[in-house]
This record gives sequence, structure tokens and C-alpha cells, in this order.
Amino acid sequence: MSVFIFLLLVLLFCILFVWTKILLPQKHLRAQHQELNTIAQRQLTEDEGRLCRHYLQQRSPSPTSFVHRLLYKTNRSRNVCTLRDKSVYIINHSITHYSLSASVPERNRYYLDALEVQLPPNGQPFIAADNTIELVYTNQLPLIIGLNGHRLLDDIENTAPPATFSTATDTSIRKETSERVTIVDVRRQSFEEYTLSHEKNISEALILCCALLLIFCSLLTPLKLMPWILLISVLIILPCLWFMYRRPPRSHLQEIRTMRGLLKPWGLFGEANPKQQSLSLGIIDLYYPEHWYPYIQQDIGKETIIEVDGQNRVVKHGALLSLTNEVKRFPLQNWRHNLTLSAGSLVILIMTTSWLPTGISFNIALARLQGEQHVTVSNVEQLTQHTLHVGDVINIKGTGRCIVPHTYQSNRTYDFLPFDCSTIYWNKNHASTLPPSLIIAQTQALLATTSQQLAPENNDLKGINPQLASAIQKSGMILLNNFADIVLKTAQLCSANEDCLRLKSALVNLENAKDWPHLVDQAKSGKLDGLNVLLRPNSAQNLTSLVDAATLTFMSNETRKTIESLSHLPKAGYLFINGQGKLLVDQEQPETSLFDLAPATQWKELQRISTQLLNTPFTLSGIITSLQNDSQGTLHVVVHQEPNSNALWRYIITTLFLACLVVLIVVNTLLGIHRLRRDFIRYARIQDDYNTAIANASPLLLSHLKNDG
Repeated sequence: MSVFIFLLLVLLFCILFVWTKILLPQKHLRAQHQELNTIAQRQLTEDEGRLCRHYLQQRSPSPTSFVHRLLYKTNRSRNVCTLRDKSVYIINHSITHYSLSASVPERNRYYLDALEVQLPPNGQPFIAADNTIELVYTNQLPLIIGLNGHRLLDDIENTAPPATFSTATDTSIRKETSERVTIVDVRRQSFEEYTLSHEKNISEALILCCALLLIFCSLLTPLKLMPWILLISVLIILPCLWFMYRRPPRSHLQEIRTMRGLLKPWGLFGEANPKQQSLSLGIIDLYYPEHWYPYIQQDIGKETIIEVDGQNRVVKHGALLSLTNEVKRFPLQNWRHNLTLSAGSLVILIMTTSWLPTGISFNIALARLQGEQHVTVSNVEQLTQHTLHVGDVINIKGTGRCIVPHTYQSNRTYDFLPFDCSTIYWNKNHASTLPPSLIIAQTQALLATTSQQLAPENNDLKGINPQLASAIQKSGMILLNNFADIVLKTAQLCSANEDCLRLKSALVNLENAKDWPHLVDQAKSGKLDGLNVLLRPNSAQNLTSLVDAATLTFMSNETRKTIESLSHLPKAGYLFINGQGKLLVDQEQPETSLFDLAPATQWKELQRISTQLLNTPFTLSGIITSLQNDSQGTLHVVVHQEPNSNALWRYIITTLFLACLVVLIVVNTLLGIHRLRRDFIRYARIQDDYNTAIANASPLLLSHLKNDG
């Protein structure tokens, strides 16, 4: 089972890796490809690939300090812009150009609708109203390598890029629009804006749950594999925690553009329904937070300053509306992360308590932390002088009795039926043999006299007429020369009126008596003394069967009653239980179970076993994991084999893992519920804060805010 869980976990990680690293980027690439309406496609040539890599390498930022270089190497896969595939997409599309400075090409921005692209500095003079563009995809922004028949990368390699461009402009090249949109500034995301764009990300919680599941699997694996699996788990947990609480590096922060332009509604709904209208700045479609709509209506149709990210989501509007300030004043409540981690920890806790001996692990680990006491005794008097505690190491060599379980007829197979020698009772005085049984004695007496008289080889014909004896021998008949003894022993055994009805009826018929009480009275009074009864062989066999059937029930019932009486322990004393179910005595096991024998031999086998196991030497060594006193004053001591260093580490790790799971469940459940409640009222508190700020603002300040908008 543990190997299956480990392989399943490895398969899960492989699926996640393939999805996040291969399938998801390709899906995103196909979506971009479909949005641009590509008209043709071809493969990059070797020269074009070399030029692309050379250009992207030159454009990559070069760190200066040692710390920056170290972080740069750590996140090299994200910092370095590389080609995503070797396909060149040919499209017909207009290009929109925004510029902070006409003399600094690096501060220009180029868009195909809302998709930002990279255009080499020497490509700006070739922009026309309708462009034929050759585009390749990188892991950052798409790169234009050809524009209107001009090979841009060839020009960069052969000639130096011009310093100024006479055709530079800060408006769109499109002739159908005349609206001016100016980029005032470009900055990086703030930490609050970054966390706002990742507020619903629970990937770290899922990774932590997978790491906890990996720790659980390590507890099921052999000791040789356990440290390596734990090391893998730690190597997963530590980076995950670092990614959760670190401040994002600069390379992970998007660019935030401060733009000035005319804010106008467009789309199907217009201004009739402000909550559903679409707003734009020039040709850029804007995505406002829904709770901002009541506060931006007065700025529609006016020149406004806003800040947008790479997905055209507005993060600041004017001087009042700001997502950064919202997150600072009303922090995000990431309750999904807490509840996911709590649910995952709960599932793993249930699996751990179901599949692992957590009670023994906790007791042994706790005993090791508290210290231990070594107890070595050879008799009960020495043991009574010690006060036992959980975690003590005990060594006992003495003579005790194996225990007869109360449920000896259950599906459990005991090594010494009906005795269980994994449990030993130890006291000063205890019976070493079975108590005598009157029923067994009476049964054996009846069987003995019957077998003696009915056996052909024991047929005694002395004392009768020789001619009659000769006739009996020739006829093969059997003579009962002590019929009264059979009647009396049957009366002693079958004393109740309902007992042995068929046997009693047969004996009455043999003597032609009135009834069974009258026959018994005759036997007791001596009237049947000297009475000889002749039986044919068939009749003798029938009488033997009736006696066997009558005694069978009595012997079987008496055997079970004796076993049940042995299951009741005397008062006081010690009951030592092997926590692993192993035998505490070195005895040969019987070949046949007691209850698989014939009832006539069960009592003899029980006597043999009881003589051996009611007073048997035993040796007990281990660590005490449980102590409990019952109502009879007997101390139940559960002893587990003393663990070696490797097993002890497994117990300690299991205990710490359980404690960690409980803490994770409690803390994350409380935090998740608290954060969920605060998340429900967060937007209401934000709107109240905006309303209060607007109400307390002076008319002069409000007019200033409107003018800035």
C-alpha cells in the first residue's frame, strides 16, 4: 500500500509539472495566436533564430551588485527572455504607439490592440496604417522580427540603431482615431498590487498538502527510505514557505503605466447602466474594480489620469481611488489558503491515525522525552516495591499463567487454544492445575462401566451354568453381569428429568420395569443385584451409541464451563500484555486446536494444556506503553518491545507529525473562519471609507480632485 501511495504521489507531481510547464503555456500561446487572426505561419531559419537570441540577450537586464547577480541566477528562467517556439506568425494589423520621450526609444510602447509587443528601435520608421507583421513568441512579450517587408534584426546587426526618429509620435498610427493618450510615467507594481493579483492563488497550500502527504508515505516505507523521503518533503516545504512570505523580486512585478486621456464609455449598454458599461481610454479597454463605478461616473467624458497594469486593469483613478491604499488599510483575507491547508491536514490526520499505531508512537516518544526507569525483577514481591510509570523499561523473569480470553470462540486464532500466551497473569497465589469436576468424573465412570460390560473381549461368563455360557458364546450375545451399576451411574449423571431420555427408556425396556424412577429404586434397594441381561450384538451397539450420545453433551458443556471459569482472573496481581501480540513463553504449539478434537478427548487435552500453561515460566522485556487498573484491582501493563534507535526516531517523527497536523488544523481553521468573515465585509468597509473621505473633503479639494481627474 505504501509503495502504491508513493507512486501515485510521484505521478501527481509529474502531471502538475507537465500541466504548468508545457500544456498551460501552449494553451496561452494558442489563445494569443487566435486573437491576432494569423494569416500564415512558417518556421524560423537558423540565421533568424541566432539573431533573435542575440537581440533578446542584449535586451536582458544585467545585474550590478552581488546580491542582484545571485537573485538573477536564481530566477534566470524568468529574468532571461527566450524564444517560446520556432514558429513565425504573419499577420495584418495596425500598430498603436505610446511614448514617454521621443528621443529615448527604450521608453516607447507598442500594442496590437490590447496586446503589448516588442519592436526593435529601428522598426518605428516602417510603421504604416496597415502593417504586415512577422511575429515570434517569447516567454515575455512577443517580438516583431519583420515589418512591411523589412528584416528588422538584420538591420540591427549591420547598422547601429539611430539615436532619434523624425517620425516619432505619441499617438496611434491609425488614421481613423484622433484621440490623444499620453503615458505620463511607467513604474513597477507595488507589493500590495502584486498580492491583489494573486489573492485567490492556493497553489502553495496544495503543494504543502502534497509535502505532508509525502511525509505520511515516509512513515509507511522501510527505514532505509524514510530519511530520503523526509528530505524531499523538507526540500518542498522550505521553498514553498519562502515563496509564500517573501517579497516578490522586481522581475516578477508588472509595469504600471500612468496614462492621461479622455475617459469615455462605449459598448452595448452605454451610460444607461454604469455597472455594466465598458470604459476606454483611447483604444485601450479598461477594467475597473466593480466597487469603483459609483465614484467614477463624474469623470466620464473628461480628461483623466489613471494607472493600469499589463492586462489593462485600473489600479488607481485620480487621487482618491487606489487599490494600493485599499490593501494597506483593509488587508486581503486569503481564507482559501487556510481552509485548503486545514482540509488537507485533516484528511492526512485521518489516514495517519487509521494506518499507523499512533498511540504506541506517542507513548514511547513521550516516555523518552520524560526520562525512563529500569525495573528488573524475578518475583511479585520485588515488583510490588516499584511504582510503574508509562515509559519505564521493564525486565521480568518469573512463572505465571497464560490467559483464557473471554472471546475464545471469535475469529482470532490464539497460539495455545483456549489460552493466549501473549498475555500473562502474575500473582503470588494462583492455581497450577484445573479444579476437579464432578460431572466429568460421573461421565467417565458411566463410560468405563459401559465399555467394560459391552466390550466382547471383556464379556465375563464366570459364575453361570456352563451349558448356558457355552450357548451364549456360540450365539455371539453379550451378557451384562452388572446391570444395576449402569442404572445407578446413569441416574447420577442424568439427574434431571429431561436428561438422557432415550438412554433411560432403553434401560427401562431391558429390565421390563414400570418406569425410570421405579428402575432406579430397584437398583438402589439391591433388587437388581445378580441380575444378568443378555443383549444381541445390535442391541449392545445401540446401547453403546446411546451412552456415548448422552455423555458427549455433558463433557462438551463441562469443558466450556471450565474454560469460562478460567477466563475470570483472581483479584489483584499484574496482567502483562504484549502490545505487539507476540508470545511471552517458549512452548511448542499444539498441532490441533482444542475445539477441533472429539468431546471425549477435549477434557484430557485441556488438562494437559492447563498443566503446562497455568504455571509456565515466562520472560518479559520491553517498554511500558499503558497502565490501567480494573475493578478487581488487577494492574494491566501493556509492554512494547524496546525500540532501537531507528524505530525510536520513527516514533518521535510520527508524534511530531501528529502534533504538527493538529496545530495546522486548529490554527488554519480558526484563521480561515476569521478571514472569511472579514472578507465578507471588506468591500463594504472600503466603500464606507470612500464615502467618509468624500463627505469630509472640502469643496476646494473636491474641485481639485475633479480637475486632476
